[in-house]
Formats: sequence, structure tokens, C-alpha cells
Amino acid sequence: MPLFQWLFQRLTGLVLLVGLFIHFLVMHYTGGEQIGYQAVMARLDNPLWVAFDLVFLLSVLYHGFNGLWGIVTEYTSDGILRRVLHAVIIMAVIGLTVTGVSIITA
Repeated sequence: MPLFQWLFQRLTGLVLLVGLFIHFLVMHYTGGEQIGYQAVMARLDNPLWVAFDLVFLLSVLYHGFNGLWGIVTEYTSDGILRRVLHAVIIMAVIGLTVTGVSIITA
């Protein structure tokens, strides 16, 4: 695994730990009204929350799919199967990124 992938896997892991702590604190420990649609929409009016959600989303996608990429690379020896699985991963990342960003910024 190249240094960039290794480093970003660790950095996104740290971002996910902090993001999960903030998520649980806000959504589960500040009252039940924080889970409702209106409360979430009110938070998304704040640019800081939009930035938090975008960083959290991109970190989840990178961390998860980079790990999956490594598993596919390590455990598939057939070149065609590996290329197909890598293409599926790339398409999934693109689709989920576009969907997530459009939902957060809508």
C-alpha cells in the first residue's frame, strides 16, 4: 500500500473517531428532539454543520472503500476479477459521494 493510502487510512480513522463522538453527543445525549427532521434541517442551515457532515461523509467513504480496495487487491489473484471489483468499488464511491453531497448541500 502506498504511503498516501496508508497515511489517509489512519487520518480518516482519527476523523471518524472524533466525528462519531460528536455525532453521538449531539444526536443521542442532548435530547430526543435532536433526531427529528426539523432539528436536522436547522443544523444543516449552519455552514459549520454542513462542513462537518461533508468531512464525515468523505472520511467514511475513503476509509471504508480504501479498506475494501486493499482486501480486493490482496485476496483476488485473477486480473479480470480484480479489475471488475475495482471498477465496482469506483462506481460505488462516485455514486455514494454524489448522493451524499447532494443530500447534505440541498
